[in-house]
This record gives sequence, C-alpha cells and structure tokens, in this order.
Amino acid sequence: MIELLEPIGHCFGVINAIELAKRTAKQFPNNKIYVFGLLVHNDEVTKELDVLGITTIDLTSIDPIERLKLFKNDEIVIFTAHGHPEKYEHILKENNVTFIDATCGRVKRCFSLIKKAEHVIYIGKNNHPEAVAALTMNDHMYFYDINKKFDYEQVATDKPLVINQTTLSFLELKTIHEEIKKHIPNAEIVDEICNATLLRQQEIMNLNDDVDTIIIVGSKKSSNTMKLYELAFSAHPNKQIYLWENITDCQNSNIKFNHAVITSGTSTPITTINEIKNCLERKEALWM
Repeated sequence: MIELLEPIGHCFGVINAIELAKRTAKQFPNNKIYVFGLLVHNDEVTKELDVLGITTIDLTSIDPIERLKLFKNDEIVIFTAHGHPEKYEHILKENNVTFIDATCGRVKRCFSLIKKAEHVIYIGKNNHPEAVAALTMNDHMYFYDINKKFDYEQVATDKPLVINQTTLSFLELKTIHEEIKKHIPNAEIVDEICNATLLRQQEIMNLNDDVDTIIIVGSKKSSNTMKLYELAFSAHPNKQIYLWENITDCQNSNIKFNHAVITSGTSTPITTINEIKNCLERKEALWM
C-alpha cells in the first residue's frame, strides 16, 4: 500500500514564486532574466526555470553586493521566495534595474513584525537566506542559531519579540520557546512557522502504527524538507525512512514495504512526487 500524505507538493508561497517567474519570462521575452539565488530550494524547479531562459545565480561563493552592482538596466532580477535584505533593492534602483519580488507572504509578515519591534530574538538556521534577510530588518537583533547555545547576557531588554524562520520544526521551536521563557519570562513569543510546513510535520507525527515506511521527497538544500526528515527519525525510530530528491533515488533503491507513506517539502513539484509514487508501484508489483 502506498499513501500520499496531505498537504503535499508546492505550498502557496512556492506556487506564487514560480508563477511570478513564468509571467516575468512572458512579459520580458527579449531581456535577460536572473533569479538572485535559488527561487525555491529544489533542483527540479531550477531546471524548469532554465528551460524558460531564466538564469539562476548561485550566491554561495560570491559577494552579493558586488554582483548586484553588475546588473545592466536592460536586465531583470527576480528575488527569491525566502526574502532578501532591502539594501539589495536600493542598489538595483540606483542603477535603474527592474526587479521582481517573489518573497513568500508569510515571510513578508515575519519581516514586518521584526521592523516594528524594538528588540528581536530571531530563531533560525545560520546562513539560510530567510534568516540572512531577517537579520537585516532591525538594528537590535539577537540571533538564536538553532545549532548553537544562545548567549542571553547580550539581550538588552526584558521584553524582546521572539520570532522565527518559517521553516523550522514545531517541536524544536517549542523547546526553544520554553528555554527562552525560563531566561526571559516577559519575552513576547510569536510563532511564525508556516501552516504548510506545520501541517506536514503534524501528519508525520500522527502516522498509523501499520505504516512501516516513510518517504520524504525534496531537496537536501530545503530547510523544511530536512526538518521533516529529522522529525520522522525522532518520532518513528522503528520505521524505514528515506529522503529522495528525484525518481533516480527510487530506481536505485532496494526498498520493500507493506504500507508506505509519501510526504514532501513545500518546494517539491507534484510531478516529482508522482514519478516516485509510480516507481514504488512498479517495485511493489514485482513482489506482490
């Protein structure tokens, strides 16, 4: 038996970003179009953009400020779904470069709350593009790196706003919130995990006992995909758990199961999910 867990495939923010990119390609057929970073964290989506003639710029090994200064005024820049520092827009405006903002609505809401606060403890993953952007939104930011111990002595207020990257694990965040409250009882905590991410995590937590195999489809570059993977291991140590990026991973697997469930990160195309489901059905038919 093979079951798809809902919700699955692209979330609203990813759908919006991809549709914006497609509309931009139609609107500017004679211009060079670039995505400044990964539009979403999925290689299949990047390939889809390549077909449309949209070039993705890898920011991992370049100075983003210097690269922004190189764009010409007849080129189009698309900012990714994860958000970006406002300074990036200022540089393009100074050089009369057209840009499109594909930032997820939930991320924009998070940034708006950060801007309005006096002091902010921001919980996130170091170097994730959403966190990088968020940390530029307020002059009084304290970064709580989920992989490091937080120094509470640096916080110069007894009532900071506590807010988070939208793609974290809700269980991980709950533990961090409890810790912060012990140190700063008057902290104002706002949970900004996006609903699409939260629902997928809850579905993983609430699996029936007869499920013996969990397959998570998505990119290893995707924060919410990796959080699903980690959560599956934590909640179901006795089940088979796989992280597959595409159909090749399925084809190369010797997997056997009685009841498998498939879930995905929010940036995973439904076409990739269906390809993997069909692959599993073919494998299942061989031993039935």
